[in-house]
Amino acid sequence: MKKNNYLYVILWAGLLLFLFPNITLAKEEENLGYTVSAVPSSKQIDPEQSYFYIQTTPGEIQQLKVNVKSTRKEPVKINIYPTNAFTGDQGTIEYTEDSKLLDETLKDPISSIVKVDTPSLTVEDYEEKELTIQLTSPKESYSGVKIGALVFELDGTEKDQPVTNKFAYRIGLITSENGDDYKDSKTLNLLDAKSTLKRGKKMVLATLQNPEPKILSNIDIQAEVREKDSKKVVKKTTAKQYNMAPNSRFEFEMDWGTSAIKGGTYLLNMTVSNGYNDWKFEKEFTITGAQAKQMNEDSGFKIITPIWIKAVTIVLLIMTGVMIFVLLKRRKKMESQWKSRKRKKRKKRKKKEVR
Repeated sequence: MKKNNYLYVILWAGLLLFLFPNITLAKEEENLGYTVSAVPSSKQIDPEQSYFYIQTTPGEIQQLKVNVKSTRKEPVKINIYPTNAFTGDQGTIEYTEDSKLLDETLKDPISSIVKVDTPSLTVEDYEEKELTIQLTSPKESYSGVKIGALVFELDGTEKDQPVTNKFAYRIGLITSENGDDYKDSKTLNLLDAKSTLKRGKKMVLATLQNPEPKILSNIDIQAEVREKDSKKVVKKTTAKQYNMAPNSRFEFEMDWGTSAIKGGTYLLNMTVSNGYNDWKFEKEFTITGAQAKQMNEDSGFKIITPIWIKAVTIVLLIMTGVMIFVLLKRRKKMESQWKSRKRKKRKKRKKKEVR
C-alpha cells in the first residue's frame, strides 16, 4: 500500500513538473539583476502614474529622482540615457536614440532637455542607489506634450539593437506646461508615396505625418493602389488601431507580394478615420522600368521556378498541342467519312424511288 502511495506522489510530481517546467529558473532568467522606480516629483501632473508626467515652466530646471535597486549579490553595471518617442512602422509608439527617425516638426525633443548626471551606474549586493536626472525646460513656451523615456540598460547589450529588443527597463517621461489632454491630435498629412524595397520586400510606402504635439490615437487606414491609365486596382491594404506619437511620421507599408512590379504611373488612395476625424488622400507616383526591373531582381520574396519545371511545362504544352492537332484532324476525318456515308445512303434511296 505504501509503495502505491509513493508511486502516486512521484506521478503527481512528474505531472506538475511537466505542466509548469522551470518556474524558478524562468524567473531567475527574466531577472536582470536590478529594478528601477520613479521617485514622485512635486511637479507630477498625475500622481497615480508610475512614469514621469511633469509640468514645466519655460527655462525652469528640475531634478528628477530614480531609485535603482540591486536584486542579487553580483555587481550589475547599468547604462542610463534618454530616448524620444516616434511612430514605428506598425503604427505603434516606440522610442529611439536615432535623430534621423524624428520628424522635422519636433522641436526640443526629450533627449535635448534631459541630462543624466550619472550615465553609467553599478549596483551590487542588494544595494539601492538614487539617480538624479536634470530636466531643463525649453526657454520658449510650447503647446501639447513632449514624450520620451529614460532607458536603464544592462551593460554589454549590443548597441545596434533596437531599444525594444535590448535588456533594459524604461521609465516613461512626458512633459507638459498645462496638463491638457494630449491624445486628441486632429491633423494628419500624406507627405509622400513611392515604391521601393524594404526588408527585402517590394513595397509601396506612404509617409504619414502627425505634425501636432499630441498623440493621434486609434486610426483605421484603408489604402489602395491603382494603375493611373487603366484604373485597375493592383493592391489593397487595411490597418486598424494605429497610434502616432506627437510630431512624428512613419511609412505605412503596402506589401506588393511575390507578383512582379511593372513600370508605370500609379495612384495611391487612402481613407483614414479615428471616429472623430476623417481624412482622404490621393497621391500619384511613378515607377520607372529600370526601378521595376531592379526591385523584381533584388527582392528576396519572389517565386523562382526551377529550369526543369520550365522544361517539363514546355514539353507538356507541345504534347498537348500535338494531341489537340491529332484529335482535330481525326475528328475532321470522321466527319468527312460520316458525310460520305450519308451521301451514299441518299443515293441509294433515290435509286429505290426511281424504280
